[in-house]
Amino acid sequence: MHEHLAGGRALARWRISSETRKAHMDTGSISYRRAFEAYIRKGIPLALTLKETRPTTHYVWRTRGDGKVRPSHAANDGKIFAWDDPPPTGHPGEDYGCRCTAEPFLANIDERIEITLSDISDAGSPWSSRDFVGHYFNGKGRAVKVRDTGHLHSIVSAYMKEVEVKLKNNIARLSRQNRGNSFSDYYENTYDMTWTTFSIGDTKIRADVSGSCAERHGTLEISGDIDFRLEDEFVDPLDIGLEVIDLEETIIENIQRPIESRIRERINRIISDRLRGIKQDRLGIHTGEPYPITDEWSGQFEGRIYADSSISKFG
Repeated sequence: MHEHLAGGRALARWRISSETRKAHMDTGSISYRRAFEAYIRKGIPLALTLKETRPTTHYVWRTRGDGKVRPSHAANDGKIFAWDDPPPTGHPGEDYGCRCTAEPFLANIDERIEITLSDISDAGSPWSSRDFVGHYFNGKGRAVKVRDTGHLHSIVSAYMKEVEVKLKNNIARLSRQNRGNSFSDYYENTYDMTWTTFSIGDTKIRADVSGSCAERHGTLEISGDIDFRLEDEFVDPLDIGLEVIDLEETIIENIQRPIESRIRERINRIISDRLRGIKQDRLGIHTGEPYPITDEWSGQFEGRIYADSSISKFG
């Protein structure tokens, strides 16, 4: 009696398991029929993917990546297909001896790449054109940080307005080229900041990008850092435009008055020295000295995009 009950339970468990497996497989599909024929003729086990419930409507085709992969299947590698719309090759595992697999694909994700900037605060009130010119004549070539001129935030805003979309697309391309790995690159160009800060004008800005990505179900989860550097030089006061400064007053303040002062000093010294019979050198003229304008700031990025660029809004 005991053995009969045990056998009955075992039989019941087998029936439940069998019915469950049957419910989880599409025995009428072409792929299942071909696999079953291969099992009958050659003893090839049915692929697990043919026995399990498909968790998604689409999948990413994956090959083994070796020399045994058929060219037609290698061409499918990384592409996305729908279970109800197979490619000309059929689904992975349908051809005899095919070792390709179908990775579940998460459709309709909210693609995004977000860039957050830091350290872009200004350190003082915005400089006027007169301040830039004054430093040219009196700063002795001392370098100036953009934030110290009070213009960093406005320049960064103008820069990001021009390059943000391009920067995100470049990050997306880097991620796809380095799936599952780290990546790095830099982008450098000259930008016209004339209407933002006339005194700075054409400015070279470089962005160094470094990050990593993880691939999952046909998507890439990405994150990383960006280091920005701005380089410019104030060379000639006339570069800032005559219409934005009082040229006459600038000349008087920075050239005429210093020259008059030096002339008076030299004349008095020459008269004094000649009375002592000492020969003097020639009169000097006060001129300005170019100075570097630089700054640095940083950023972070993170997001999630499709690994397949053909269905992505990035790249």
